[in-house]
Amino acid sequence: MKAGKLAYGTDMCLDKIKFKKAKLVIISEDASNNNKERFKRICEENDISFYEYGNKEDISFAIGKSNKSVVAVLDNNFAKSINKMFEDLKGAII
Repeated sequence: MKAGKLAYGTDMCLDKIKFKKAKLVIISEDASNNNKERFKRICEENDISFYEYGNKEDISFAIGKSNKSVVAVLDNNFAKSINKMFEDLKGAII
C-alpha cells in the first residue's frame, strides 16, 4: 500500500477520524474495552466502517509496525476492498 494510505495507533487514528480522512477502522480484539467502545462510538457518529479483528500482533504484523492495536484506512478503494473482504467473511461464517 502506498505511503499515506494508512494511519495507526490511537492518537493518529483519532486525528484522521476527526479530520474526516478515515474511511475504515480496524481495532484488535485484545485492545482495551475502553478503546474499542471509544472507536466504535466515534466511527458510528462519523459513518465510518468499524471492525474488531485479530489481535495486536496480527495488526502490527500486517502494517509492519510493533504494538499497534488500531489502524485506519484512508484510501477509498482500499477501504472498499477491506469492507468486501469482511462482508465475505461474515457471509461464510453464517
